Amino acid sequence: MAGGAVSLLPLSGCGSDSARPQPLLLSGSDKDDSHTLSGWQLGQGERFRLPVKQRVHAPLIRPGSNEAIFVARRPGTLIYVVDVVEGQIKQQLKAESERHFYGHAIFSADGRWLYVPENAYAEQGRGKVAVYDADANYQRVQEFDLDGIGPHQLALMPDGFTLAIALGGIQTHPDLSREKLNLATMHSALLYLDSRSGKVIERFDSPHPHLSLRHLDVASNGMVMMGGQFQAAANPDESYAGPLVFSQRDAQPLQAMQADNETWQMQQHYIASVAMNRSGTLAVTTSPRGSVVNLWQVEQGELLRQFPVRDVAGAGYLPEQDRFVVSNGLGQLFTVADELELLAQAPATRWDNHLSIVA
Repeated sequence: MAGGAVSLLPLSGCGSDSARPQPLLLSGSDKDDSHTLSGWQLGQGERFRLPVKQRVHAPLIRPGSNEAIFVARRPGTLIYVVDVVEGQIKQQLKAESERHFYGHAIFSADGRWLYVPENAYAEQGRGKVAVYDADANYQRVQEFDLDGIGPHQLALMPDGFTLAIALGGIQTHPDLSREKLNLATMHSALLYLDSRSGKVIERFDSPHPHLSLRHLDVASNGMVMMGGQFQAAANPDESYAGPLVFSQRDAQPLQAMQADNETWQMQQHYIASVAMNRSGTLAVTTSPRGSVVNLWQVEQGELLRQFPVRDVAGAGYLPEQDRFVVSNGLGQLFTVADELELLAQAPATRWDNHLSIVA
């Protein structure tokens, strides 16, 4: 293990038992641009920090276990399986030939199946979801074709088998850096996929042809919240000040969250993370370009509060405290509720766009 502990301001209700999984998982980069995986114990500090070869996007705990996975972001090809109690990398998974990951994944409710969005870039960027059997040493056993491009974040619905997938719609190729190849013809959508058959059940198209739906979260009542990223380069003559955050539930169409044009302009066309509380009544979205955190009342679709946080990106919900946690590129962690509170700071660390709170 590399790296030392960094003290945290104490939070009531956070245990000190070193044998339990760390309740907060993050990825980041050090001052020399080395990529790392981290586990934190809220109220105590950083418990492990592991160097890795590829930049990692989103961590995820495996239900009922001490294993977490950290998925490399586009155009990365590695998934790291980590024992969060021992603080050690147990295994590395490598993408299939001519495929790369998008930085996100989700487990089935029982923790057996791991679903990972992929870019089949040799097939004109067709979006796939690869299925790994965690009980069989994470053997890749199946893949689903999404009939679309750019699957990004996905989440498991309360029924235990439907996957909600944010289909970003943007074609890329690892040989062309981060160039976007199909802005004129992109099609973004929210998809619902039956994880048993691989069949797309429903599709809700993005409300604007150049708005890429990228990130989402799901509450226990089935409410889905999504954040988008507007592709201004697709239409430089258009000054877009429309919504970037949407909700969707049951068979209803996408519902835009309500805010004035100034609020949307503050986001600078970019939502990085979405997190909901368990009941689905509140949500936060983060914008690193706008350096702002938005707290939303979901059912009414209203903006409750805004908090300025430089380069903010990661977001999660801490149920024991009934508050949200956000991270930023300055190595800071904040709690978000009625007020914004600095929780900790990791020197010389840039946290990546996402974090995970272990239930």
